[in-house]
Amino acid sequence: MPTTRVNGRTAMSGVSATDHHAVTADGVTLALARYAGTVKHNVPVLFTHGLFSNRQVCAPLAQYLAREGFDCWVLELRGHGASQTPGSKPHPDAWGLYDVPAAVEAVRAVTGESSVQLVAHSVGGLAFLMHLARRPECRTRVSGFVMLGCHATGMYSTLQSRLAADAVRLGMAVLGYAPGPAWRLGPENEPKSVMDVCIGWSRTRRWVGADGCDYLAALADLRVPLWSLAGAGDHAIAPAVACRQLYEAIGSPWKRWTLCGRAEGFAEDFTHVRLMVSRAAQREIWPRIGEWLTQSELLDD
Repeated sequence: MPTTRVNGRTAMSGVSATDHHAVTADGVTLALARYAGTVKHNVPVLFTHGLFSNRQVCAPLAQYLAREGFDCWVLELRGHGASQTPGSKPHPDAWGLYDVPAAVEAVRAVTGESSVQLVAHSVGGLAFLMHLARRPECRTRVSGFVMLGCHATGMYSTLQSRLAADAVRLGMAVLGYAPGPAWRLGPENEPKSVMDVCIGWSRTRRWVGADGCDYLAALADLRVPLWSLAGAGDHAIAPAVACRQLYEAIGSPWKRWTLCGRAEGFAEDFTHVRLMVSRAAQREIWPRIGEWLTQSELLDD
């Protein structure tokens, strides 16, 4: 999708992205991009991305929803995109402990709205869930949550995903980090410390924080409306069986599961990235997300 820079903004098909920032409790400056045209929906939508990624994977969907009247914000997690890179050995816990709460508060401060809706791709879903697991008092500020290709402990659930994870581990043993562009995994590199933890969650089948926080156990009583989508053609990064395991562990009574593939009536078996960004997703998935967010927003009234 073509983009241009206009007065410090990124213009995309008539909707400009305005740059904002949030500072976390541990002093890290995060980048937020706001996509908003004529806002028709009261509850703003906060997006975030997964590993090896940045705002680019969320921007097309955010821009589409902005044209539909949603006030959309894209968070770039620490160490990604224009956000600050802190320390030498970052840990994924920081996403939920610091990044997400800072972003949520920044969005609420600018918009004046009391709650947000969440949309996440891949590991970005874990960032949001870690926040909700650790801070149950914040769950009332979330009126809906859409996860696309998100899992926590299933990286070894298929042969393809096992081979991919082991290849990353072997490469990091040589290089000391995971080079996203060189390995054609995305535009961002990932620190070995982050990848070791994420892969470790799957190797041990336990999604726990550095302090022993059991995230899955904490999410058993989550009551936020949830929609989880998985790609039927995603065999290496977020296999459907792994996404389903995370979906089943979340206790919300208002949750929905969708496998995006030909057998379910979709035009293709969506892969990990195409589930989020593709012409097929624009036709078949994005409008449904808009409809779901609208319904979820009504529940919040």
